[in-house]
Amino acid sequence: MDFEKVIEYALQKGVSDIHLSPKVSVFLRRNGKMEPVGKVLSNEEIKKIMEQILTKKQREQLERKKQIDFLYKSPHNHRLRGNAFYCNEGLALSFRVIQHEIPVFAKLGFPEFVRDTVMKARQGLVLIVGPTGQGKSTTLASILQERSRNLTEHILMIEDPIEYLIPSSKSIVQQRELNRDVQSFEEGIHGAMREDPDVLMIGELRDSETMAAALTMAETGHLVFATLHTNNAIQTITRILDSFSLEQKPQIRSQLASNLSLVISQRLIPTIEKGNRILAFEVLTMNYAIANYIRLDKTFQIPNVIQTDSSGNMIQFEQSLVNLVMAEKITKEIAEEYAQDKDQVKSLFELNGIGNQ
Repeated sequence: MDFEKVIEYALQKGVSDIHLSPKVSVFLRRNGKMEPVGKVLSNEEIKKIMEQILTKKQREQLERKKQIDFLYKSPHNHRLRGNAFYCNEGLALSFRVIQHEIPVFAKLGFPEFVRDTVMKARQGLVLIVGPTGQGKSTTLASILQERSRNLTEHILMIEDPIEYLIPSSKSIVQQRELNRDVQSFEEGIHGAMREDPDVLMIGELRDSETMAAALTMAETGHLVFATLHTNNAIQTITRILDSFSLEQKPQIRSQLASNLSLVISQRLIPTIEKGNRILAFEVLTMNYAIANYIRLDKTFQIPNVIQTDSSGNMIQFEQSLVNLVMAEKITKEIAEEYAQDKDQVKSLFELNGIGNQ
């Protein structure tokens, strides 16, 4: 199998992920849906591809740990985030296709207040959250590209692996990759304390040690961006708190209340135009009420704050879905399917005069 032809085909068709597994066809994910293409692959074919794209050191790590994350740069300069792993049928490979161009932030579909917030922020913790494959890395890269082009800063990024390449512009941008430039996210964050960044980007908050280090970094007057695999703002705050012991939680609640600045939760939703997806989102902007509820361990009250906010600096996920229905971007049925609170989205339909037709 010519893997380069698979990559070219994937780029032409707008594929987000490529999956190679023994005894089945190549599977591609396009607009969130999996589809098989081509002939059935053998273990030998997959092993041959693996030997072509992994270094000797990476192959040794794969044999030792039975899985490995890596970045693959093709002879035609296409970039893919890869993972090699063993399964019941043998060796398998999964790839996320990284687009050459980082989209301009204004074209992602967020309200203007979101751009204002991420551009004016000078310290605190900004989290981009959502399930896997929902565009978190793209949103984060777009924000950092916007800052690099318009502000004069030192932007330091720690990733596993490096996905989008963000050039220095008005800002100096330095990207560090795990296992190549730094041993762990935690070590990279501690090192950043002595590297004079204005902005620190952490590819993922995977564990309590990384979360604690990120909060400390924000507490020391830095602006910290990171991603987390959670579904919404309240789940994000709960996930962080639940990562710590009972003894640690009071301090973490205090740090979160003082330093959390913004949480953007996003999902890619199928549009009316088949074969496309559009961004729906929830935006939590820190205010006194939310900070107080975090300190008092009453995070269950936070959705009410987002829902009743009158500042124009927050939006609940269901309202974002309704806005897309009113703009005739998605159907009412799709909005109800993807809503996290189906009763709430139905109430918003009624409030906005959206009938059953």
